[in-house]
Amino acid sequence: MAAVEINEIRPGAPMRWLKAGASDLSRAPFVSIGYGLIFVGVGVLLSLGLFVIGWSAWIPVALSGFALIAPMFAVGIYQVSKHLDEGKSVTFSDLWLVSGEKISQVAFLGLLLVILLLGWARIAQFLYAYFASQDYTTFAGFTAWILGDPAGLTMAVVGTVIGAALALAAFAISAISFPMLIDREIDAATALIASVTAVRRYPFAMLTWAWLIAFWTIIGTAFFLIGLAIVFPWLGHASWRAYQDACTDVGPSARLAAA
Repeated sequence: MAAVEINEIRPGAPMRWLKAGASDLSRAPFVSIGYGLIFVGVGVLLSLGLFVIGWSAWIPVALSGFALIAPMFAVGIYQVSKHLDEGKSVTFSDLWLVSGEKISQVAFLGLLLVILLLGWARIAQFLYAYFASQDYTTFAGFTAWILGDPAGLTMAVVGTVIGAALALAAFAISAISFPMLIDREIDAATALIASVTAVRRYPFAMLTWAWLIAFWTIIGTAFFLIGLAIVFPWLGHASWRAYQDACTDVGPSARLAAA
């Protein structure tokens, strides 16, 4: 298992990744946003399901959990950027043309994110059972409890800290690993190690990137259907550029240096 060489990641790189990701989105808007709409639709159905059965208070937990595993679902977006780099036209059918071996490695790495997701769901359930004195099944009731009760506020703080730690672990695992699996004939363990190494070696740039992902995901969620349909593919394209910057000589930083 040969190690992947990690390039220097400069502090300003995340902004260049976002700019390059926006360029990719503008070059294939219908495919990219259409792909985003598929997963936004899944989120809408999940939220509606929770609302219908009277568990609307769990919608924020479900959406934050989806954010943990979003890099796995952005595989099609990485395919779009790869095709654009190769000068190929992009169609919806191209999104699914990933070899069986690569899919198995993506699935293996995705399983780790799913385990983190299930862990987050169990922790959220435990915190709720520990701090709540009654059931707050509606979103309005849950929000009032969080904002107006010391126990609710404490649960929110503890849950945020634990959730942030799990999100950081998910980010370290997936920051560049999924695009790498799409681009190279490589195993999941090697890709994971490379991703964690990039985060550990260049924490300022990579944690800035994590913060930007979280910020734009929140903005996209605030506008839900339209917002996430654009933000999800945009961040997926930008993640492809982050991988290129970290592991190849054709990333946005390299292009800027050559200009």
